[in-house]
This record gives sequence, structure tokens and C-alpha cells, in this order.
Amino acid sequence: MKTNNKTSHFICLLTSVIIAYSLIFPTVVFGQKKILVFDTYHGQNPGNGETFNKLLPPNSRPVEISSKMIGKQMLKKKHSLVIFSPTKPFQGEEKQAIIKFLKSGGSMLLIFDEERRTPMNVGVNDFIRPFGLELTGNAPVRHNCGAIADSSEVCARKREMPYSGGRSITGGKVISRVNDEGNYVHSAYTKLRKGGKLIVMSDGMAGLLMGMPNGERFSGTNPSDSKYWGKDSKIFMQEILKFLVEK
Repeated sequence: MKTNNKTSHFICLLTSVIIAYSLIFPTVVFGQKKILVFDTYHGQNPGNGETFNKLLPPNSRPVEISSKMIGKQMLKKKHSLVIFSPTKPFQGEEKQAIIKFLKSGGSMLLIFDEERRTPMNVGVNDFIRPFGLELTGNAPVRHNCGAIADSSEVCARKREMPYSGGRSITGGKVISRVNDEGNYVHSAYTKLRKGGKLIVMSDGMAGLLMGMPNGERFSGTNPSDSKYWGKDSKIFMQEILKFLVEK
């Protein structure tokens, strides 16, 4: 079949645009499954990254576990970065690399916890604050009071997760709140300009899939009549990860 000069010119122009776009935005890889990288350079448990493989949607490749310092090479061609309960400080160049990654179209899930588990001086607020989210200091101790997510674009319906000692979050759009007085935020997110997403969780229990799927609530440690929820931890994390990797 013959093509005229205008058609040939259009095809060449379209091809050039696609190639240029893929070079400018390396986190978007046409025709390939999306890559999620799980950071362990900052003292995290790699086993948690392996668990996420069972929670990812089918359009994602297996989680890549990285023990390397976060930088341009570590984030190259990655769709999403997961930082789960870091205990070692982030260097200045790592913070800048994360900020650049998010500004260029990448996505990130940050799961944090109370001070004795995840000290604030590791510096995570330095790279989420530029996007309007910030973790607070410890919330008042609430033993096993749980957290609730209403139905939203993240959760298909109401979910119940565990919460027992953690923080709150300012900014962003709330996904779930602590089931207690004080209006503490359990998880929140923001959509970024180049198509990425930033999701922050203020407690790590749901990320560890704690809780009983049949709805049974464990007894708390103190006071003795307290309970924590967690029947929806698995499906909640599946929904969080699905939302993270979808464009």
C-alpha cells in the first residue's frame, strides 16, 4: 500500500514524540509491566517487600528489593518506590533524588510508625513536605483502637484496620482515620502534577497485615478491655498498592 508524503511525515513525527516522551519520563515504560522498588537501605525488613508481591495487581512485575542508596540509578525506570518503617537517616542527596523522582512522574508509598519504631530524625518529612503532606509527632497513646477507611477512589467500601500507637498526617486527601477522639489521620494521599501519587501511612500495622480476616478483635495490652481491628488489612493494602501503581 502506498503512502503519501503527508502520511509518512505524520508517522515519523508521532514516532519521534513517543520516543522523546519515554526518554523524558522514564518512570512510564510503554508496553511493560510496572516496576515497584522496595527500599531496604534504611534498616527495613526485606521480608515485608516479599509479602507485597502477593498484594500487587496483575499489571505489576514482582517487587524489586533494593539495598542500595536511593539515587538516580536505583530509581531508573521504576514506577513506584516503597519506604516501609525506615530507621536509618536519609542523606541529602537521597532526599533530592526522591523529590526529583516524584516531580518527574514517579509514585511513592511511605509507611511510618511511632517514634520508638521509626524515629522522626530519619528525615522523611523533608521529602514529603514539598508535596503538601507531613507526619506529626506521636499521637497520644491509644491501645488497639483501630482505624477506619470510608469508601473512596482508593477503597471500594468501608475498611477496618489496626492502629495502636502511631502518628497523624497533615495535608493531602484522607483515606482513613484513627477510630478514636482527636481526628488523627491514619493514611492520606495526594496526586502529583506529572501523574504520580504520594501515599503516606502513619502506622505500620496494616502494612504488616495484622488482624483477623474473620473480624475477631484481639485483646489489647493496656487497658485490658481495649481491642484492635484488622479484618481488612490485606484488602486495604491491596487497594493501596493498586491505587499507587495505576496511572
